[in-house]
Amino acid sequence: METESKVLAAESAHWYTKQGKPMYKVPRAKGDGMRATTLADARKLDLVPSVTMILGCAAKPGLEAWKARQILEAALTLPRLQGESLDDYATRVIEDSKAQGRKAAERGTDLHTAIEDFIRGQQSLLWQAHCEKVAESLNQYGIDILQGKPEHSFASPLGYGGKIDWHNEEIVMDFKTKANLSAKQLAWPEHCWQLAAYRAGLVEKYWPKRLLNIFIGVDDTDVRIHEWTPEDADKGWEVFECLLNFWQITKNWNHK
Repeated sequence: METESKVLAAESAHWYTKQGKPMYKVPRAKGDGMRATTLADARKLDLVPSVTMILGCAAKPGLEAWKARQILEAALTLPRLQGESLDDYATRVIEDSKAQGRKAAERGTDLHTAIEDFIRGQQSLLWQAHCEKVAESLNQYGIDILQGKPEHSFASPLGYGGKIDWHNEEIVMDFKTKANLSAKQLAWPEHCWQLAAYRAGLVEKYWPKRLLNIFIGVDDTDVRIHEWTPEDADKGWEVFECLLNFWQITKNWNHK
């Protein structure tokens, strides 16, 4: 049987204090820098898991299809070495596909930061066109991106936390970055589940009525807006509650 100490790497993810402060990393035992926070750390420090960690309990067809495509593209560009076993080749292809995924995630993080800075009145030469296109698209949709709060972290009494990309008293928005927006389907149910969980995290302050995903093309600077219906939002919260309960039971987790 695996113990917690044997699965630390698999369990490392985003965690929050019960006051809503992100605690993604903790000091190493020997004092030489920081490392990713693990499930064992979270138990010891009385942290709460992130929304995205809870959502990891559910299958995500769109994400799985993207991962499969990354593996296929890696296999097409990486020739098998002479004398290389199939297992070694498969491992190398999968690692290369993950590296591409990390690069995409890093670009997405950089763009999120640039949008946050833009809202706070700071300029980013690299992402300026993207930020302006997001602001323009939202303005045409009737939303002033400057009249809201960017990057707000929270912890819910229900035992989870997260970081909201943008919100005000009426709207919660989450930015999703992709290489381009050519896909037939951009909005998936799990996006709504995420937004519903974020909204519930704000319930002590207010209850925003509108949930929106903003899709941004990194390469084509395209922007598309998807607003979820109230019915979608209600169902999304029901799903998230079930996933939260499932996560807490399977992890033997007491959030009280």
